[in-house]
Amino acid sequence: MASDLDRIIEYETMLHDTGTRSNIKILEKLLSPDFREVGKSGRSFDFKLITTLMQSEKKSEWTIHSQNYQCLTLSESVQLLLYQSAHRDQQGNYSDFCKRSSIWVLNKGRWQMQYHQGTPCEAFSISENISAKQSTNNL
Repeated sequence: MASDLDRIIEYETMLHDTGTRSNIKILEKLLSPDFREVGKSGRSFDFKLITTLMQSEKKSEWTIHSQNYQCLTLSESVQLLLYQSAHRDQQGNYSDFCKRSSIWVLNKGRWQMQYHQGTPCEAFSISENISAKQSTNNL
């Protein structure tokens, strides 16, 4: 059985995938109805705006690499997930380095992201990508 940390990382990395991002049914399971985000641009988003934007995304030429996950327990039903991310193009070049933070809340027995923030940062050393299984079976 997956731990809460494993499940939260799995859900977070699912949101990196355009297939997940284009599926409103999955987004409704992963994101809290009162979701808020402050993007790396400094722009703010709510649930309706972010899901509309995600659904309109086209498959990109790059993937999201993520690493160095840390989870801080704020309460039994609230977790703060911290990690680093970067875009990786088809040639293996990295760009758009960010520090990321997400607040996950346990809502009716299911973890949902309530808040997310991306902050641009200096390039960091790339380590092995977290191998969270991207599956909708646990939703």
